[in-house]
Amino acid sequence: MSFKFSIFAAVLLTVAGHSHAEEILRQVEAHDWELTVEIRLSSEVPIQLGPDGRPMGIFRPDQLWPYRPPWIDGTRWANVKPNGFFDTKGGRIRMPFVEESASSKAAADRLDGLLFIGTRQDKSAISNGKVLPVDTLGERAVEFALGEGRDSTMRWSITLPQRTYAVVVDEARASALPWPRSMSSEGTQALKPSGLIDSDDPVFLKAVEKISGDRLQVVSPWVAAKSLLAGVIRTFRVGEPATARGRSTAIRGIVARKASEAAKSDVLNPVEDVMVAVGVLRAAGLPARSVHGVRYRGIRRPPEPVTWGEWFHPDLGWIPFDMEYLRGDGVINRSPKQRWRGFGEIRELERRIPIAFRLHPESDARGWYPWAWWSWEGMAEHPEFMEQAVELQMLDRGRVPNRGLTP
Repeated sequence: MSFKFSIFAAVLLTVAGHSHAEEILRQVEAHDWELTVEIRLSSEVPIQLGPDGRPMGIFRPDQLWPYRPPWIDGTRWANVKPNGFFDTKGGRIRMPFVEESASSKAAADRLDGLLFIGTRQDKSAISNGKVLPVDTLGERAVEFALGEGRDSTMRWSITLPQRTYAVVVDEARASALPWPRSMSSEGTQALKPSGLIDSDDPVFLKAVEKISGDRLQVVSPWVAAKSLLAGVIRTFRVGEPATARGRSTAIRGIVARKASEAAKSDVLNPVEDVMVAVGVLRAAGLPARSVHGVRYRGIRRPPEPVTWGEWFHPDLGWIPFDMEYLRGDGVINRSPKQRWRGFGEIRELERRIPIAFRLHPESDARGWYPWAWWSWEGMAEHPEFMEQAVELQMLDRGRVPNRGLTP
């Protein structure tokens, strides 16, 4: 039995506090979920031997992609055995979560967690855990305080009730909003570099100049954002998937480069596509952030990781956009003054739950490649090679009565 975190959660909707926002951008079709994010680590992995005979592991931090199975490239594998241990004394594990987004609201006062070192449950890690304040992008995190323990495997999870919404937009009124004369602190922070999105790199300013020239301020921010996203779609193509998978198709994490590095190539993966788009919007003076989350696909199919974006206008709050849908819908052949599905209004947005606004670990904490939704620091010992598995669960609690689209 796990222990609850005792924290205070605000209950205001995301758009509250922005003038006229609820009239132009409305949250409808409310849906309740229970999201569980579980991380499993094991040092009991087959050790891959490289061309020089040196052990290379399942993943290497300096690799973009995991090595292919031996039946494909003929590399050799050593026997499965522990190649190190997790000594947790004095360590801390952080798990991010999103309390509010453009389309979701979490019941943060009902946040719950579990942690096991080997087969032993560490209840003190949960009872002594603490919830960190909201950061500059609006993300929060829970921090587990680890006690003594040493084993070749460990796993932990957090469970959080979420209410998600579809979003409908009054396109005519949204596109008529002018450029703001001033920006709130919420928007100002979303103009700064964050995580892998190093939006202060000159490559993004050059991209804005190439896409819009000196015409950016001539149109409204709504139309300008569409034009910039269309420019990203024209410039780059999307290739390999971003989800790294291991044996039995288990999710190992998210593969992504820094946004500036990705922007200097011709091919992006879906996560990099959103991060580059966010970098371009920020360089144009439009606050933006990436949203890394999970999408419900039905009872018989496991949920899958998905990344979309949000940009900010003081009179609207956060506005979602989906680069994958915009690419598939051929928006580059339509005027940005027309309505775009995937910009503001996203199909089945209420079936998505955000997990984090950045990929982890951050620079101040140590984690394991590829990127995921956790980090640690202060561990007394950890294996040189280990296997990471991420399990995502979405328990459908059903639609909320009387929260549908009103006539």
